[in-house]
Amino acid sequence: MRKSLAVLVCVAALVTPSVAPAQGAGWSYAYTAGVATATERDDSGRVTSTITCRPPTGDIVITDYTLGRAGRRASQAAVRIGAMSVNVPASVSGRGRQAALVINLPQRPPILAAVQPADRLSVTVNNQTHTFREGGPARMREVAYGCWGS
Repeated sequence: MRKSLAVLVCVAALVTPSVAPAQGAGWSYAYTAGVATATERDDSGRVTSTITCRPPTGDIVITDYTLGRAGRRASQAAVRIGAMSVNVPASVSGRGRQAALVINLPQRPPILAAVQPADRLSVTVNNQTHTFREGGPARMREVAYGCWGS
């Protein structure tokens, strides 16, 4: 009886699909189907923002899922890296929990020239600010070079 129970447990373990652990907090980068993408996740593994760039336009798009509600009725957002800040057009896409603030930076934004290793990236809209995790400016630069080098 014990032997058959042990065999049953082993078989069940082999047959049961494994669950992949949630992606950890921080940044990840991928270049898939011609799109360079950096993804920021919170401590629960939820996506909080993405930075994407698609050739040939080379525009960098920041999508911030934490500021969707704050961005309603906003037409501009401030993007800051370190001490340099630019005001750029912004809009909200989606509804409810799926609402996201979408910011289009022009091709080869001058703000990238000011990036220093210890700088932080932040977005402000309607007096609400999301400061990205450490490494945000470096990931933005990685996305830009991945896109522009294509």
